[in-house]
Amino acid sequence: MTKKELDRLSKDVKIKEYKKGETVFSPGDKPEKMFVIYEGFIKIFMLISDGREQILYIYGKGEFVGGHNMLKNEDYIYHGLATSDVKIIELDKYDFSVLINNKIFLRRLIDQSYKRIRKSEKLIDRLIVINADMKVAKLLIDLIGIYGKIKANGTILLDTNITRQELASYAGISRETMSRKLSYLEDMGIIDLEDKGKILIKNMKELRKFTL
Repeated sequence: MTKKELDRLSKDVKIKEYKKGETVFSPGDKPEKMFVIYEGFIKIFMLISDGREQILYIYGKGEFVGGHNMLKNEDYIYHGLATSDVKIIELDKYDFSVLINNKIFLRRLIDQSYKRIRKSEKLIDRLIVINADMKVAKLLIDLIGIYGKIKANGTILLDTNITRQELASYAGISRETMSRKLSYLEDMGIIDLEDKGKILIKNMKELRKFTL
């Protein structure tokens, strides 16, 4: 959703605030709400058989989750957790029933469905790759669409708010491997590891070579 659409929607419904690390929804929750992110980020993840966390999506401002659950009346099957302080517009079934008849909202729902499929394809692509360098490079490039800020000199700052462990989970590798590969890319002059988890991509051309 655009900022204008979010602002208009926020005037009529409740905005709930979650602190970083708080649970937004859990597996088994009933489809009684749709969550529209007004500010901040949440991660959607599942626990795999060995107990490790596998991040599926990271959603930011204007994105939403739960619409398909409401349409199909299906319980939530994944975890949703705030990775930053976040403000979320919570729509109940009545609000959703009104919105679903709005052509603009319906187009947004279809558009996000398409984007979610593309994100799933990228996740599968990362997970099936054996080479850890390729996994990390693909992840950094994918994160540009979520956290990327292009600077005047052409470099790209990933102003992330997730931990090295969460980066590793998203890439499908261990935390130790993620830290080692990031340090390697920094030694190669391709990225800089900055304070508070920020990553500066200095040479996109060289980073892309790791994905080939």
